[in-house]
Amino acid sequence: MDAVRTLSPEQQECVVLRFVEGLSVRETALAMGKNEGAIKALQYRAVRSLARRIQEGSV
Repeated sequence: MDAVRTLSPEQQECVVLRFVEGLSVRETALAMGKNEGAIKALQYRAVRSLARRIQEGSV
């Protein structure tokens, strides 16, 4: 969760809804007021950012 806190607020919300709360892409899109494509892109960027930060050991 320390790594998640380094993300933008929107990315944090997406990651929490998808992976902590277990919502689907569709449910996450509805909760965040976005379309499914936007959630997929947001999730992709967030996961890539998390992977990079963890790999670098910056978290």
